[in-house]
Amino acid sequence: MAQYRNSRFFTLKDILDDMIRDLRIGGKMDEMKVRKYWHELMGSYITNHTSKIYYKHGKLFVYLESSALKQELFMARTKIIADLNARLQENLVQELIIR
Repeated sequence: MAQYRNSRFFTLKDILDDMIRDLRIGGKMDEMKVRKYWHELMGSYITNHTSKIYYKHGKLFVYLESSALKQELFMARTKIIADLNARLQENLVQELIIR
């Protein structure tokens, strides 16, 4: 779909991208996507033991209630990062910090 403006065509995607950039909500949208795919990728058991998820500037902070689960996820953090970025189809998560 295109919109006619000043004798030039703009796609709806371009208009929405400009609006997201102008309103400065891109970071919050990235955080929402990362949270969504974290829950899908990790499943219900890990999701139930996750107390808080926070994403900012390429770092994903995950707060867990179980120390054994923290250790397991710490050992698999590179695979988790790769799987999240594959699902996101972007390289958003560079570091996973488990607390």
